[in-house]
Amino acid sequence: MLSVFMYISSGIIILSFTSYFLLVLIGRRKKVTNSDGFNITKDIIHEYNSINIILSKGYFTVYNIKRRVIRMANRCYYSNTISDIAIPLIEAGISSVDDKKNKVINFLRNIFPNIKCLYIFPLVCVIINSQTYNISDAKVSIMFFILFVIISYMVIDIKSNGIWNISNKINKIKDISTENRKKIISFINKVNVLDKLIFIGELMMIIRSVMILLDM
Repeated sequence: MLSVFMYISSGIIILSFTSYFLLVLIGRRKKVTNSDGFNITKDIIHEYNSINIILSKGYFTVYNIKRRVIRMANRCYYSNTISDIAIPLIEAGISSVDDKKNKVINFLRNIFPNIKCLYIFPLVCVIINSQTYNISDAKVSIMFFILFVIISYMVIDIKSNGIWNISNKINKIKDISTENRKKIISFINKVNVLDKLIFIGELMMIIRSVMILLDM
């Protein structure tokens, strides 16, 4: 029973990450606008005077919560596919939540440069989970799992609020057709579902650790 919980909980997290990368690759095959990621994102956040967009030399598009800047990867900056439009819009959603003086982001910005770096924690959970076999292991593991679950809940709450903010604004963008707007929103919602699946996987790891502590 414990082995089944270990494989299922870790499998949910690994499958969620794999699904995300496949979602991005598939989304890069479909163009949705004649504009580009920079201009679409700029249109979304134009009312937030404190948020800026810059071209990043890195491979990832992230919202830097310390500097209040969306660092957009070269591909997202110039491209016009579903993935390359949706990814910066997710970060724009996070910036919209930050613009409203979100207390959680204010707390996280003292520790982390961006929200995306927190996604390393579920992978750490997978490693810890695979090394948890006895009561002594479980006592240490459960503390990490609870911490990571709390962090995941914070991230999901921030992103869910951000997605709600930008979903309303996407419908006002004239450079994207109604059909393609729906595809972008669908992509963003799928990412949100994957975040929640990761959260469920972490919860299952807590349950497994408790079962080990109770010697079940």
